[in-house]
Amino acid sequence: MDNNDYIKREKLIMDMEYSIITNYIKLRKESHMSQEKLAKETNVIRTTIARIEKNMNSPQLKTMLELLEPLGYTLDIVPIKK
Repeated sequence: MDNNDYIKREKLIMDMEYSIITNYIKLRKESHMSQEKLAKETNVIRTTIARIEKNMNSPQLKTMLELLEPLGYTLDIVPIKK
């Protein structure tokens, strides 16, 4: 893999992560669930939730699933749109 391919791949991964987090934030707000309430329902520390939402931390898959479950959602694997 040359440097240009590496950069394209990293950008794609960053874009996918941004999309997941952006959609999760939208769902949380539409559900009228505060970070504090979500933290209590999931046992994920509120500061961890805040850092994920500010894109300061990349969430582990398990954490993302824990945050989505009380909102009535999960993650799914779908083909990449090109």
